[in-house]
Amino acid sequence: MPTNTGHHRKKPRQARSVATVGVILDAAALVLVDEGYDRATTNRIAERAGVSIGSLYQYFPNRDALFGALHGRTEAQMSENIWQTISEFEGLDLRGFVRSGLNTAISQHARVLPLLKVLMETASGRPPAQWPFDRFPQRQGLLRGMFDSHADELRPGFNREAGSFFIPRMVGSALDAAIAFRPDAFANGELEQELDTMLSYYLLGDR
Repeated sequence: MPTNTGHHRKKPRQARSVATVGVILDAAALVLVDEGYDRATTNRIAERAGVSIGSLYQYFPNRDALFGALHGRTEAQMSENIWQTISEFEGLDLRGFVRSGLNTAISQHARVLPLLKVLMETASGRPPAQWPFDRFPQRQGLLRGMFDSHADELRPGFNREAGSFFIPRMVGSALDAAIAFRPDAFANGELEQELDTMLSYYLLGDR
């Protein structure tokens, strides 16, 4: 499996360049989902994007770099939507926060599940599980703050610092496993139910 996806040949800075990169990434997503990895050549993606192959290569040296950028953009967009929603939760007890947070995360992944599945199958540009705190460490503070504000609901002995570190990684690993091996769990409620049960016991004990 490829582990080195290369780099953009140049970083888009002007609005027009940023728009071109966005169009190329959109086209790559459509080709991957509609036609599959084998047909998702740089030539086909450039054709679908309506740009020349030379324009594509200005930004991406090969398709692995392109798919790596697509994966990064997809995860960043999901992460932003998830944590923006979570930051706006108000008036919920800890159990409600967990359920609402899980529902938000699962819904965001389900929305682009076909794309996530093919990206994972190709493993192009797939980073180690970092969902999503290594890119946005301040959001670990958001989770820690939530634990602090619900301290009276936590089970005795719960380690808030460790929990804020491990919980998103546990959830991220479960999401990745479901994408790869059990995608039906997104639609049938199984993934949300099992994660809710695990997190409820971990956070609240036997309550």
